[in-house]
Amino acid sequence: MKKSIGLIFVSVLAAALVAGCNGSGSNNNNNGFGTNCGGPPNGFQVLYPRNGAPRVPPGNAGGVYVAAKPPLVVGNSYNFLPVVQSGALPFTSTFATYNGSIPNPHTSPQPGSTVYFASFLYPIGPLQTVQLYWNDGGTGCTPNVIVSSFTTGQ
Repeated sequence: MKKSIGLIFVSVLAAALVAGCNGSGSNNNNNGFGTNCGGPPNGFQVLYPRNGAPRVPPGNAGGVYVAAKPPLVVGNSYNFLPVVQSGALPFTSTFATYNGSIPNPHTSPQPGSTVYFASFLYPIGPLQTVQLYWNDGGTGCTPNVIVSSFTTGQ
């Protein structure tokens, strides 16, 4: 019974944070007051952590590697709103072009894709399920589409 009440409370809190909170302190994110953000552009894919990945090492959960074909529009404010069991975290950084190695196991990008990296403001701890909501921080939209989710290990 205590778990059910706690789960309901966390769900309500997460929904409230998704709907009207901007915890990142960034001027690019004026979220929760406009229309729904919708989803990412066609050709967008999450590489790491892979969608549905279990036991992602918390030390490797500092950010998200994604790819886009065609490339994302220059000067965009795209990022993710990560929501964990305990509530929403601050928005990730916007996607920055990335040329290094990607932790394994990861999804391979489509040939000709541009790879990007977005970092979490705070580390994600162990045993957390993370849902990544698509956000267009420059529009004031409300994130409402889960693009990917993963769970951290111990």
